[in-house]
Amino acid sequence: MNPKRADRRVLRTRKAIMAAFDRLLSEQNLDKITVSAIARNAGIDRKTFYLHYKSIDDLANRKAEEALEQILAVFKAEGLGKSFPERIHIILSEVNNILTENMAVYSNIAERLTADQALAHFEQAAGPALAHSGFSTEVMTNQQMHLRLQFFVGGSISLYSTWLKSDHSQPIETVSNAIEEALWSGRPRE
Repeated sequence: MNPKRADRRVLRTRKAIMAAFDRLLSEQNLDKITVSAIARNAGIDRKTFYLHYKSIDDLANRKAEEALEQILAVFKAEGLGKSFPERIHIILSEVNNILTENMAVYSNIAERLTADQALAHFEQAAGPALAHSGFSTEVMTNQQMHLRLQFFVGGSISLYSTWLKSDHSQPIETVSNAIEEALWSGRPRE
């Protein structure tokens, strides 16, 4: 069997599973979605689902990781050579874009994903890359960087999660502006 062909089939199946998951999340709460419904929607059988994901929670976690990878990709493409405040603005703008692109999906995920889980995904997907991309304007130990990222990301996740669970009467930019203001509180911008 040709390895490239198998890779394309695997990618196509994962894409179909994720698209089915997104469709179902836009229609109903995460806790009502079943593997059978995802499989039926994706045009696969349950066994095929389990070849790719351990559970629906595993699939939801992968969805969150994909969003973080997208944020990191935008950060890498647009943030290099920019000041720290500009890099933060780029990250938060991309978060806003992702969340508003499919609010029903991310609102459902926010209901289920704890701040600790989201932080763990963020650190796994983005933490090391941010640490080596000039995210910090100071020389810090890994522990100091970890604590700052935990503080920054934990607070940001909390604000975005609260917004996702709200009626969205406030624009999402209110959240990102509050995060930026909190970052610069007591610290001069570059």
